[in-house]
Amino acid sequence: MTWRTSACMSIGRVTCPDTNSLVTPMTGKRPSAIDDFYASTSTSLTKVDPTFIATYGDDVVGLLFVGLISSTENYFRDILGFALTICPVSQAHSSGEKVQLGSMLWAEGSLQNRSAFEFHAFSSAESIRKAVQNFTCYQVRTNGTFASMLNEYDKLCELRHAVVHSGHIVAGKNALKLGLKRSAIPLKVKLGYAELQAAGSVCTALVQAANTELFEELIVRWATTWRKLPSWMPSDEVKLLRTIRAAFLSKRDGANKTITGASKGVQFEADVRAEFNL
Repeated sequence: MTWRTSACMSIGRVTCPDTNSLVTPMTGKRPSAIDDFYASTSTSLTKVDPTFIATYGDDVVGLLFVGLISSTENYFRDILGFALTICPVSQAHSSGEKVQLGSMLWAEGSLQNRSAFEFHAFSSAESIRKAVQNFTCYQVRTNGTFASMLNEYDKLCELRHAVVHSGHIVAGKNALKLGLKRSAIPLKVKLGYAELQAAGSVCTALVQAANTELFEELIVRWATTWRKLPSWMPSDEVKLLRTIRAAFLSKRDGANKTITGASKGVQFEADVRAEFNL
């Protein structure tokens, strides 16, 4: 024992578990992007009660909070990846974008379009706007619900930075972006059950608004722009329309009867054709 070892205890060298044991294949048919978001956030928002949070404190709530942001980011990777898969306008516009070499090496000939976003963080409103613009050739409507909820989501992302990177302590840049009152002592993010629920509502409203706006844009392109391209195949029009519908459709919302005034199945297709005189 010397002064060199007098500052703290040491457990010595340890190893991480076999990394193959820490991952598992995703089997079975995946739900739509929005239903995947609902499923991944439901545990945090509906199955963790106030008593649990009061007992285990801010640190556990912080992990759940970060999970909400992660699920929101994953939604955008999924839905923008779908747009790249099906939309020739998105494909042409984004053809000059860079893809990480690691994505190509790992995929071994089965590169997924969501791989385009492995280098891209969706943890700010600006990053989402840029990704939507750069990869789908679409600009988020200035006065729409999608744009409004991006501004609210941005606040959560500034708080997320403190939780993830600095033990809940708010950095100066984040404090300024949030417009916080100046403080002579460090500020720490404080999250409880109510705050977690509020954050979940913001993320949910954002995903729902994005889902609605991007769904509408792809339907409009199907009915108008795609038909003018040399690649258009009239024999595929019904299949394409149904594929778009399925990618954006929430079966959960349908089962809960919370999609008000929505046409279904054959009637949906008829309504789209009628609006665009097809």
